[in-house]
Amino acid sequence: MSEKNETKKVKKKKHPIRTFLSLVAILVSCFMIWMAASDFITTMNLRKEITESESAISSLETQKEQLTDEKNKLNDPEYVKRFARGKYMVSKPGEQVFKLPSKNTAETDKDE
Repeated sequence: MSEKNETKKVKKKKHPIRTFLSLVAILVSCFMIWMAASDFITTMNLRKEITESESAISSLETQKEQLTDEKNKLNDPEYVKRFARGKYMVSKPGEQVFKLPSKNTAETDKDE
């Protein structure tokens, strides 16, 4: 009987070690899962930022092309004359400029 008591004591001593190792393994697993989830969220946020940046770059490139075209047009003296006459109401000497109301302006005046 004393042998059985000794083996039970030995088993009891091993049992707390197994429990401790199991808890350590669970904690390490939880930490690794948390780190993986954190990395996944960071990756998704970075992909979103990249997509937004690429769309901004695309719109800026389009705007740059439009401005380059406008710059090239402004080198043409005929275009500059038409632009100044149309937008800034510049006239030649002896010319009269008449500004006619647009359709949108007439419609808003009727509503008021």
